[in-house]
Amino acid sequence: MKEEKDFYFNNSDLIDLVRRFEEMVLKGTMYYFDVDEFEELIDHYLGLGRSGNAYNVARHALTQHPSSTSIQLKKAVIMNEKSQPLEALRILRTIERIEIHNPEVYYTQGVAFSLLGNLNDAVKQFNKAILLTDDEKAELIFSIAMVFEHKNKFRLALRYLLQAFELEPLNLSYIYDIAYCYERIDKPDKALEFYNRFLNIDPFSENVWYNIGVIYNQLEDYDKALDAYEYAISLDEEYASAYFNKANTLANRGDYNKAIAVYKELLYLEENNEQVVCYIGECYEKMEQWDDALEYYRKTLVINPDYADAWLGSGMVMYAKGSYRESLYCVKKALDYFPKNPEYWYSIGNVYLKLKRHQDAIDAYQKAVGFDPKDCDSWINLAETHLDIGENEEAIRILEEASAINPGRALLNYRLAAYYLMIRKLNKASQFLRIALSLDFNLHYELFEYYPGAAKFAPVKKLIDIYRK
Repeated sequence: MKEEKDFYFNNSDLIDLVRRFEEMVLKGTMYYFDVDEFEELIDHYLGLGRSGNAYNVARHALTQHPSSTSIQLKKAVIMNEKSQPLEALRILRTIERIEIHNPEVYYTQGVAFSLLGNLNDAVKQFNKAILLTDDEKAELIFSIAMVFEHKNKFRLALRYLLQAFELEPLNLSYIYDIAYCYERIDKPDKALEFYNRFLNIDPFSENVWYNIGVIYNQLEDYDKALDAYEYAISLDEEYASAYFNKANTLANRGDYNKAIAVYKELLYLEENNEQVVCYIGECYEKMEQWDDALEYYRKTLVINPDYADAWLGSGMVMYAKGSYRESLYCVKKALDYFPKNPEYWYSIGNVYLKLKRHQDAIDAYQKAVGFDPKDCDSWINLAETHLDIGENEEAIRILEEASAINPGRALLNYRLAAYYLMIRKLNKASQFLRIALSLDFNLHYELFEYYPGAAKFAPVKKLIDIYRK
């Protein structure tokens, strides 16, 4: 936008034109402008994103040139910009009979239909525009692709981007957006193919290297992700997002000390970035360096006292240090900011258990599974808390509910098998053990870790031997 403004206002003729028009409006008088001058004024205001000013120009223009189809077409463009596509279509239907071979008419109709969500009609109009265009056809096709890309219709956008690419295979804008759209429709291999095409033409694009890093990180190929982020940083030593993602990647693969070093590099660029400071705390927490973790969580809260994750992190450090009342205070503070966060409810449930407040723990775990029914840890802890206070049947009922909601989770079924073995209901135990073994045989050790007595039951050994094969 800044480049557009610089371009417009370096044009002395346009400056004079704008001055005359705005003087006319201010004084409430009438100056004459020809059609070309009005069109230039409209394009100027649209280029600045000032559709209201553009509309005002069109209104004056049609007063002086009521039969000008080019001004009417500009007005239709303005109506689209003002999110009034029905009015745009009304204007376009009037002039279509006159401007039957004008591709801009059909392109503008396509934009209007896309704004209305009528994508089939949008495609029909866009395709008419393409057929009527000879010069700058690739540019028109790219503009159509951008309409769909801005509506997050990435498959439709790709259809047109690939057409533009066929016409101009060295155009970096087309290649970049093709890669981006493949990313958005979860085709990382194709995205990488086109990002690499881009690099074959321009190997010094830090943004492309960064995007490649994002893809490799999603694919959990952390080494290649790190290489890509490092290329991006070498091309722009102040590329904050590349530092941030590099540090996150190192943390994801467990290289916490290296991650901390990169986060600290980023802090030279963004000294008071509360998220980065908090992530340093998390790295120290993962390494069980409790005092260092607490120091960085406190630094986070100095920058932003309302940063909920720092309160949670502080609570988890105090939990690990055995300071449960302090832990409870911190986690409650986190919940004050995000009362629907299932992780926070799970965490406070664990704190309540340490404080022997079983009913509070039950209430907390129920909140957690209510907000996230896929959270198996909360289901298990909820059942276990009922078991601890002697409510065995309720514990089993809860786990059966959890298993019904999460039918593919082997751990829930191993735990149910253990519960039924504990109360000597072998048929039910065998039923859930079969399900668990079929889902994930390698987790069968969980049964014995939780309930070592399971090894005494011959049917259990027999079932495991069957599934071992």
